[in-house]
Amino acid sequence: MRTEIVTRMEISLDNLLFNYQQIKQHVGPAEVVPVLKNNAYGHGAIPLAKALQNAGCDHLAVAMVDEGIQLRRAGITAEIMVLGVTLLQQLPVMVEYGLTPSIGNMDVLRQWAQLAEESGRQLPVHLAVDVGLGRLGFQPEQANEVLALVRELPQLEIRGIRTHLSHPAGGRELNDEEFARFQQFCEPFLPEYPHLVRHLAASKAVLLYPHMYLDLVRVGGILYGFKYDYCPATLQLKPVLSYSTRVGQVKTLPPGWGVGYGRSYVVQKPTRVALLPIGWSDGLYNQHIGKAQMLVGGEFATLIGACTDFAMLDVTHLPQVKAGDEVVIIGTQGSRSQSVDEFASAAEVTPSQLLGRTSLRVTRLYTKGGVVQEELSILSM
Repeated sequence: MRTEIVTRMEISLDNLLFNYQQIKQHVGPAEVVPVLKNNAYGHGAIPLAKALQNAGCDHLAVAMVDEGIQLRRAGITAEIMVLGVTLLQQLPVMVEYGLTPSIGNMDVLRQWAQLAEESGRQLPVHLAVDVGLGRLGFQPEQANEVLALVRELPQLEIRGIRTHLSHPAGGRELNDEEFARFQQFCEPFLPEYPHLVRHLAASKAVLLYPHMYLDLVRVGGILYGFKYDYCPATLQLKPVLSYSTRVGQVKTLPPGWGVGYGRSYVVQKPTRVALLPIGWSDGLYNQHIGKAQMLVGGEFATLIGACTDFAMLDVTHLPQVKAGDEVVIIGTQGSRSQSVDEFASAAEVTPSQLLGRTSLRVTRLYTKGGVVQEELSILSM
């Protein structure tokens, strides 16, 4: 026996696969690699990886080695590219689980080649380049030095070269400059590695810069249906996730009564408050207080308090609201709706930041054809 699911996210696998196909059509012939880092931006990496693989996707990306291992242990056989930093001591387990690293360090590259020699086979690698983010990757001017090294390491299969733009929405001049740096690094490799896969574009660049698609694009946000003002009309995407909970209690507070730790909000008049069983562990931020809204009784109500485990809505204008009523944080109720982007923007965070901090106390239900196929929660682990 289990408790009733009070707080839930419903993830539409149909919408996920619809978006995947739409993106493939939009960027073709470039390959589309879904990015499932940080538990697929809070959606649940394993169920999404299974759905994508069953739909014919044979290449996925994660940020951390352990994320790749998690997918392998779940039966995922697609190629898994690790985008994040790889330490020397992590390399042997990457060989064991058949993970493909992104390497932007000479010592790590040499060690990967040594492991390839010991295993008696070539090992794949993507070379990482830093074009302006100041993080993982060789500097653009190191191209010839890196090429000289990989010539000495025939144990390596140089599968690709990758980078990431620092500010895709920051204007054409900056992004063209970073694109040129990437091209500068790739150029000396192409005569010797004609099948090299070059990839730079993530979700925002996919929307803004078609000339940067190159051979492969890595998609996270747009795969999950996040909205961007500059999304072209030719790319129609559907929201993958909805998020709801229920009212736990309704009470009336007198004028001058504080709400939340530190009296972060003080009511100025008699105020009906709906208490919700969600808090900071479930995607809420202090910045949401007084700004964010949720749907209850078909109308929007303002969030006036939050802590680790609770949230408080002002429902003074909704006298019919009672304990047990549905509250929609992301999704549709009646004739009104709220996207993940709208709810995140109230706290001045991105959808990936918001969903990525939402714990497994929020049960994920995966639907196909409107029917729940799988559940992911603290009770299913």
